[in-house]
Amino acid sequence: MQETEFYLSLIWLFVAIITVLMLFLCYLYLAIKRALRRESQSLAFSHLAIEGMETERRRVSRELHDMVLPLVQDTTVSGLIRTICMELMPPDFSKLSLKDSLGDLCARFSARTVIKCACYIDEELNFKAISAENQLHLYRMVQEAFTNVEKHSKAGEASLVVRRLIVSSTENILICVSDDGVGLCNEPSNHRFEGLGMMSMRQRAAIIGAKLDFISESGNGLMVRIELPSSSAVNTESSGG
Repeated sequence: MQETEFYLSLIWLFVAIITVLMLFLCYLYLAIKRALRRESQSLAFSHLAIEGMETERRRVSRELHDMVLPLVQDTTVSGLIRTICMELMPPDFSKLSLKDSLGDLCARFSARTVIKCACYIDEELNFKAISAENQLHLYRMVQEAFTNVEKHSKAGEASLVVRRLIVSSTENILICVSDDGVGLCNEPSNHRFEGLGMMSMRQRAAIIGAKLDFISESGNGLMVRIELPSSSAVNTESSGG
């Protein structure tokens, strides 16, 4: 009798353990499902927010060009307005490649600031596998990085490097914007990149599946590092038609 009770106790213990394990797995499954749903909703919201931002950029650029510029007589002011319009409007990637657009962005940055800017873009890079929409995301991220260098870095020199990066036998695209300014480490609470600029860069990186890092060491300025996996480039090609 005692032996029977012992085996029954073991069976009930086993059933209890299995039940707890099943409940835990169900909870884990539901938690992951909720997290994935929230992530999907967040990504969809980011996409809508970025689309709204681009629409507003185009609207402001057209109004400045069509309504304000004709009223301006001063050549310096009119030149400034044309520059603002050019910065707001997206490049036409059907006519100008992302490679040339990034080179032009670097040249304009150097021309309008006192910051020397070196530019290296791998000639063998091909962005044709990336949709025009996602090329624009990359362009805007580099543009925002240069804007932060101009406004906050106190740098004397900056650089743009765009090259291939081989990771586990796959070819990724690496984009780095660096400066020799104050970086993040010397500023209280690291407020340099907080705000809409950093948020929009993170949103764009999430949309295209890129890895975005802000790398800063004391006395070595800041590097904005964007790595786009080749798998993301393939996906963008299919989604871009």
